[in-house]
Amino acid sequence: GSYSDPLQVIGKEARVALYPGRPIGFDDVGPPALVDRNQIVPLVFKQGGLSITAEGRSLSRAAAGEIVRVMNLSSRTTVSGIVLANGSIQVSKY
Repeated sequence: GSYSDPLQVIGKEARVALYPGRPIGFDDVGPPALVDRNQIVPLVFKQGGLSITAEGRSLSRAAAGEIVRVMNLSSRTTVSGIVLANGSIQVSKY
């Protein structure tokens, strides 16, 4: 349940405190966060030919591909979406 080669963790972000001499578990590191807590992020909703964008405030940190809760600044509604590689949040109808 841990990495055997230090090269395998290059470019990853620590999720917990790492100590010298202790093995690094698979859940101890992950992709670097693109979105920080309280960061203003673009919200994107696309369905068919319709595309809606709005500004939101992230309620937690997240990396690309992770689900994050975001407050829409216009309506004050909390929505969830997936962080895209460019740092925007794709919101979809669930």
